[in-house]
Amino acid sequence: MNQKWQLGLPSGQTKALSLKQPYAWLIANGYLLVDDRTWGTQYRGPMLIHASKGLYEEYYDFLKANTDIPLPAKDKLEYGGVVGIANLILCSRPGDLPAGVTRQQRAHFSGVHQEYFGFLFEHATPLTLMPCRGKLGIFDIDVDALLAAPKAAQAELF
Repeated sequence: MNQKWQLGLPSGQTKALSLKQPYAWLIANGYLLVDDRTWGTQYRGPMLIHASKGLYEEYYDFLKANTDIPLPAKDKLEYGGVVGIANLILCSRPGDLPAGVTRQQRAHFSGVHQEYFGFLFEHATPLTLMPCRGKLGIFDIDVDALLAAPKAAQAELF
């Protein structure tokens, strides 16, 4: 059976977005629906969720203390690779997001600048860590090359 098909991954070049933890885990696991950015995109479709090597400790600590989200321990979060896939279905200003999106489903739920853009995701699926380098902005990952490489070599591909 084809590994990409089993994972729900598209073939070839696929768009990706790199996020610090716990944002990457939250999106990949469906707890965070909107990631707020200072820039927008016209792209809609499948998006690989890449966990950078950074951690927003203050946000992590806040979530652990104030929500019932089952976040893994800091040392159990995965870093430096693809951790999930989701569909990017909308990119809009904060006031234009669907009414059903709660403040808790946003990365910056205490308030978002009206000039920012909300990336709205749906159908998120966590994946086993596939090590690779991230980049700023939306970037392409060759899924075929990533899956074909031995785990030790994946991080050197991109």
